Amino acid sequence: MLFNIDDDSGSRIIGWLAPDNPAATPKVIVHLDPDRHIVVDATAYRPLLKEQCLHNTGLCGFVITEKNCPGITAAKDLEIKDSENQILIYRRRSAPDLIQGKLLRLETQLVRSHNLDEALNRRFHMTYNALELMPEETTQRIFGLMFTKSLYLSGRVFWQAWEPLARDNGFRAAILLRDPFEELAERLLILKWASLSGSEPAAGFLGRALQSSASIFRTVDLTDLTALQGVLSRPPEELRGALFNPLVYQLAAPNAFDPPPAPETASALDSLAAIDAVGLRSDSRAFLELLAAVLDLPQPLPDVTLGTGPAVSGLADKLRELEAARALIEMDLEVYAEAARVLAPA
Repeated sequence: MLFNIDDDSGSRIIGWLAPDNPAATPKVIVHLDPDRHIVVDATAYRPLLKEQCLHNTGLCGFVITEKNCPGITAAKDLEIKDSENQILIYRRRSAPDLIQGKLLRLETQLVRSHNLDEALNRRFHMTYNALELMPEETTQRIFGLMFTKSLYLSGRVFWQAWEPLARDNGFRAAILLRDPFEELAERLLILKWASLSGSEPAAGFLGRALQSSASIFRTVDLTDLTALQGVLSRPPEELRGALFNPLVYQLAAPNAFDPPPAPETASALDSLAAIDAVGLRSDSRAFLELLAAVLDLPQPLPDVTLGTGPAVSGLADKLRELEAARALIEMDLEVYAEAARVLAPA
């Protein structure tokens, strides 16, 4: 899916949307407020999009006015989304203190840091979270949005694959590192939950490979260290891909299919050194202060609660005792230890 907004004059918004199905005539949903949602059909021809083979007919432009969307002129805050997959196309915001800058936050957790995303979403004009769940061409379009200078993106994406596009479009980058044992513990707990009957709809964010791997944990007691040692010492290939040094792979691998260049730990640390703001989840306040400085903000960002639940911390403590667990994340532990050493208060 590709899209763009050409103009918002208050009483009229002009843009276009090329859907995943090039034969379909797209629709957008205008969210004027929490209780008012108006569907607008594409009625404007965009011949250039047809010539570029982005749409079969070129009927993918929309002009939103009072005629087809009553209340648009008075709406100080509105959102326009694609009707098919609910991806944000445009947002009008009245907030006076929006950050005029572009930020990509590399998410390292399987379950994203919702509190941190929500705090940053409020400070930017256009925001997109969980980039890893979006089609690649849509993500490319989002990086290249030209109608705004206030843009926040976050996701569990591969840094080496997206760094050139991010830098070419003026993005700063940030990453918040988590204790690898805590992340491994949370991933195991999520896989155990996903293995339970009735969890399939909610577990869609895991992707097919991980959902398939989750079945392994259906009969595994995570409090049984012997059982855990057995699973982690001989994980199937798909499961190993989700648990084996995910931080190093995210930082240094060229894509989702190839391994990082050797030596892997050094490659990951080189990538980390190129990121503008690096912090530790255990000291989120210092990370937010650094992020405010990188974005050249006059005021510090507010504190964000990023606690770790007792189930995760309890399992993490058990995993520290397992040789098989340490072997799975050995390189991540080295990267985290070096980052913690560098970021330690003087």
